[in-house]
Amino acid sequence: MAAPTFIRSPKILTILGSANDVITLELYIWNDPSLIPATPNYTLVKNVPTTAIGQVSFNVSGYCREFIDFSTYSEITSDTAVNVDEYCYCTIKQYRDGKIEGTTELICFDGFGYHSKGVNPYYSELYMDAGNYYIKDSGNTGGVTYYDNQAFTWEAKYTGLISGGITTITLANVVGRLPYRHPSYLGEGNKLEIIKNSVVQATYYFYEQAECKYTTINCDFVNKQGVWQRIVFFKASSSNFSMTNTEYDLKPSNLDYNLGKNVRQTFNTNGTETITCNTGWVYEAYSDVIKQLLLSEEIRLDDIPVNINSKSTKLQKNINDKNINYEVTFQYSAPTLQYNI
Repeated sequence: MAAPTFIRSPKILTILGSANDVITLELYIWNDPSLIPATPNYTLVKNVPTTAIGQVSFNVSGYCREFIDFSTYSEITSDTAVNVDEYCYCTIKQYRDGKIEGTTELICFDGFGYHSKGVNPYYSELYMDAGNYYIKDSGNTGGVTYYDNQAFTWEAKYTGLISGGITTITLANVVGRLPYRHPSYLGEGNKLEIIKNSVVQATYYFYEQAECKYTTINCDFVNKQGVWQRIVFFKASSSNFSMTNTEYDLKPSNLDYNLGKNVRQTFNTNGTETITCNTGWVYEAYSDVIKQLLLSEEIRLDDIPVNINSKSTKLQKNINDKNINYEVTFQYSAPTLQYNI
């Protein structure tokens, strides 16, 4: 059974041995629907230095990250299998002096842990923090990602926040994503409970919010558990354009120079665009969501790749800030002019 592993943090395997033992790890890494490779993708070798130390350690995270890609974000309206490029499997065979000592099975997500949580975190099989979230009152919502190793019965129970209607579905995927709001509760929002063998594992409340003045912006980012998560910037946004170039003084082509030609010429002219967004009033628990957003390496605003320009933010608390709003500045990752080819 593959153990969930979050590989933006180190994943250390420590192998015991005696002085001069040759420790070998064979890494077999793949994405669904492929099967385990016939030969290892990587072979790592270390010698145990002394009997006093008696062990060697390997960090396998970097090798697994090469097999994960977040080039696209797909909208969902029902329980849907996660794109197979967004996670990978890794089988690690451990040898000492050529004799196999054990095998480790991992399913790898591009997540991370905070320093206070230790070397490699363990999260539940639900890859979004439980709590209260605001969603738009129209269109598709984001999704809660889960890992179901098929050893238990998993269900999702949606309860309408106004009607009280209940819709329960049985989860059908190994790595799947559930919409925040079930289509039956469009116009009211819902509570979502994830249930494992009849025991509630996490509870989410998704409150619909109408915005009649500003243009809302969907922000999809890869969170600390290594999966897509969506928040919405409901309030005012502002855009900025800046230009860069390189200037040179040109020598005239002859002594009788042309007065119509530039003496100081610009080259490599291009532009970048930034946008500053506001969440609107949110719950105190959004502080960790914003922290995860600032630490994310994959972010989309309305499906367009961006990078974070904001390098710091005040993590607000209700006791100090009666109304909590977060303002974040992004830079669109592509330059204005196409110079990438």
